[in-house]
Amino acid sequence: MMRAFVPLARTDWPRVYRWMVAQDFPHVPSCYEEALPYFESVHMWGIKKNSDLVAAFVVGAPDDGVSFLDVVCAPGEEGKWASRPMMKALAQTAFGEMGLRCLWVQAHKKEGLTAALKAGFVPSTPLDCPAPVLALTAFGARRYLET
Repeated sequence: MMRAFVPLARTDWPRVYRWMVAQDFPHVPSCYEEALPYFESVHMWGIKKNSDLVAAFVVGAPDDGVSFLDVVCAPGEEGKWASRPMMKALAQTAFGEMGLRCLWVQAHKKEGLTAALKAGFVPSTPLDCPAPVLALTAFGARRYLET
């Protein structure tokens, strides 16, 4: 099964929104139309398995070189985004093309926490809190950027 890291088209946004609602992402509006300004303000890439979207990376607008990263997965695909090829593509995009210094994620489920740690994100808050924050810097991502 071929997996590819691709920019998301606007036609993918409704699916990403449905996944966010189904997975109880915080601060998600109750209807898609209310979520459009949010989707228009962020950068989004996805992982496609064959031609099916299986995960989305949502990167917030940079603030002094720092952005949040939300990872939204199709049912049954949770945590599978942290593969070396996908992390290399994400690191090249975030730290190379976008010029970011740091990406941070907030893990709300065990699968997300495990995947973030596997991908090289390091704890910025205690891991035993309800929604730990983890960060990945350009320096921390160098293993993906140098190969």
